[in-house]
Amino acid sequence: MDVANQGLISRTTRRSFEQHLDNRLLGENDELPQLKDIEKTRARFARFVGAEKDEVAITKNASEGVNIIANAIDWRPGDRVVLCPQLEHANNILPWLQIKALHDIELKVVEPDNGAIPVDAIIDAINSRTRVVAVSTATMVPGFRTVTVPIAEACKRLGAFLLADGTQSVGILHTDVVRMGLDGLAVSTVKGLMGLYGSGFLYCRREWADRLNPAYLARFSVDLGNAPESAPILHAPKLRAGAPRFDVGHYNFPGMIAAYASMGQMLEIGTEAIDNHVTSLTARLASGLLELGLPVCGGAPGKQTGSIVALGDVATLSGAQEAAPFVQELQRYLAENKVLVSTRRGMLRFSLHLYNTEDEIDQVVDLTRKWLK
Repeated sequence: MDVANQGLISRTTRRSFEQHLDNRLLGENDELPQLKDIEKTRARFARFVGAEKDEVAITKNASEGVNIIANAIDWRPGDRVVLCPQLEHANNILPWLQIKALHDIELKVVEPDNGAIPVDAIIDAINSRTRVVAVSTATMVPGFRTVTVPIAEACKRLGAFLLADGTQSVGILHTDVVRMGLDGLAVSTVKGLMGLYGSGFLYCRREWADRLNPAYLARFSVDLGNAPESAPILHAPKLRAGAPRFDVGHYNFPGMIAAYASMGQMLEIGTEAIDNHVTSLTARLASGLLELGLPVCGGAPGKQTGSIVALGDVATLSGAQEAAPFVQELQRYLAENKVLVSTRRGMLRFSLHLYNTEDEIDQVVDLTRKWLK
């Protein structure tokens, strides 16, 4: 129950890249067919999140995706970035601190609303100088879903870019970037997409992508027509249309092969079906832990319920309060009974995916009941 840290891979996914590894072992160069498969994977991810193929860049993780957007904007002193750092992973904070130092922008910090991204406060913080609003579609802890549509509408009115970290949602919770109003979405494949480390995707809405200038260029960032990869480049290159202009260097072939396979399995099941299954499990777990008198963040399950159930006090999110002793004690007890969970910012975090079952939920509640006794 720790997909928020690292998802499982399936046997199908594991088998999917064995041929490529055999080719590398035997010295058989499969680069050209793999480059064609990269485009198939790009198209599959686009379908997965409701985007177009030319709105997807291949990255090595969500952190790179955030940095790509952060460094592609033509910043001016006094520009504003809006975010809620207490609920963001460090990798959706550090790029903005760097941009602040380099370009003398304003970092407008909003405080969480009882552990949730404060939609109204975010909207109130958006003004004519706002260039980027950075949020998570679901936070790493407590794990609540973020209502993005009202934020997106405010961003559109004032010309700001809405960039989301989708690491804790894509693959687990149904994602439609158009309906959510997102301009950008950065994800890694190792969690909800049940893939490998070192690969990821960046969605960037076409209208925005064509206006942004990549901080780095490499052969796959530019359009050289039918020229081979090794062709000399003697003049200013033409950027690829859309988000592929952000592709830098060669690709992590095993990571992309694995992502193609895992997304294929999830599309067969249906992302809405996965979402319904997972949220029913988290509701069952939250209700069971509440009945035992434990401090479930957010209380009873509701619209904010995603794939994560967190135990603890929201005051620990800011570091103003230390974690309650039970957090480490219960985690240790569960680990002794072969239940894997994690702690983040003073909270005990249960995070679920399609492979979890109702029986497992009941087992965890029963173990917790025994621990309390």
